[in-house]
Amino acid sequence: MTLFWALVSWAVMLPVLPIVYSLQKNECRPKKNLIAGVTLPYEAQEDGEVHALLEQYRKELKAVCLGMLAAVIPSLLFKSVGLFLTYYILWAIALAAVFLIPYIRCNRSLQKLKVERGWRQSRETPQVVTDLKAAAEEMRRPSLWWFLPPFLLSLVPLLFDRSIWGIWVLDAALVPVFYLCCRYLYRNRAEVVDEDSGRTLALTRIRRYNWSKCWITLAWATGLFNLGLWLTLEHIWLCMAVILAYGFTGCITVIRIEFRVRRLQEKLTADSGRGYYVDGDDHWIWGMIYYNPNDTRLTVNARVGVGSSLNMARRPAQIIMGLLLAVLLACPLCGVWMLGMERAPVELEITDTELTGSHFGRHWSVALADVAEIEVIETLPRLSRIMGTGMETACTGQFSSSQWGRVTLCIDPRVGPWLLVKQNDGELFLFGASEEGRTAETAAKLR
Repeated sequence: MTLFWALVSWAVMLPVLPIVYSLQKNECRPKKNLIAGVTLPYEAQEDGEVHALLEQYRKELKAVCLGMLAAVIPSLLFKSVGLFLTYYILWAIALAAVFLIPYIRCNRSLQKLKVERGWRQSRETPQVVTDLKAAAEEMRRPSLWWFLPPFLLSLVPLLFDRSIWGIWVLDAALVPVFYLCCRYLYRNRAEVVDEDSGRTLALTRIRRYNWSKCWITLAWATGLFNLGLWLTLEHIWLCMAVILAYGFTGCITVIRIEFRVRRLQEKLTADSGRGYYVDGDDHWIWGMIYYNPNDTRLTVNARVGVGSSLNMARRPAQIIMGLLLAVLLACPLCGVWMLGMERAPVELEITDTELTGSHFGRHWSVALADVAEIEVIETLPRLSRIMGTGMETACTGQFSSSQWGRVTLCIDPRVGPWLLVKQNDGELFLFGASEEGRTAETAAKLR
């Protein structure tokens, strides 16, 4: 792992740090009578003890942010791709976890203060509050026609390139998923903050409009991404630029919409909390995990922002969350798997019927009857990876070269020479074993 690629990797990941910091810090600003996940009356906004707790929360957030930034430095010394990837993924998981610690501490302190000051609403408040006037308001849902063009656009590469059809289909399948996500939010109830139905309607419209805007933008970005990926597949730097542009567009879209909705929620509810207001804290563990056995819904609106939350009192929600946590905790195994790939040798075998290159359980074979030409290559040309593995110890899968065009590799780039095999149908394979002299020996047998 070179220092350059380590810096590039962190350049992609590190912007997440200030984003998470900003989101957590934003919890200090009152929105919908909520401060750090605790429902408080209007008078609490000017309370000195509340301000002291929030200031302590901000200091802890800064300390966490600096600590996570310092944790990046050791990884710059790693030479192993697998070790770097393992550390990289663990850092990302830790990022999601450590920022919750100050938030939970602040939430619990504010909950305690809320009880001491008598700010808690009566427990006789309904379990699920609904504004019937707002619920009766019909809101237009986004049309399928917003999603159909990007879906068709994402299928264009499939008409011309079937070699990696799985990628084109997978990307195209995201568009109908985005459409379903867009429609699903409209099942959720209106956002009731207090007795003001006009405020409820405005908050609900803001959430639904921006939610729809988010998924429509992501659908079009996905359609254009598939098209751009197909057009630049043979040019590694342009291809990387397309991938980064897609990731950047998706992140910026979600972040801008999230903060925009939060600002509008803050503005619309700035004077709320003077009389009656909805207090649902009993159903929100630490202010962020919804648990209400009396609510039959699987998903509910997130307390602030534009997202949704699962009702963890429902069995399906528990299963979904369990699966997500299992996948998250299994992610570092990708690094362990990469370590195994780095250490596994590239092997080359020849039998009476076929030539086979293998690496880490994968095999690439050419029938001897299909061999049209063979050539021993002493120097590797510049190769651009399309799909597969590109490490210092092994390069396998689909690559492209200005000299040969598209070629299938199974080589150890450190150990030459390499064997270029052309089939009768024109398909090219480049083989090369990790064992010294093995490739030359194989070439002699073929001749």
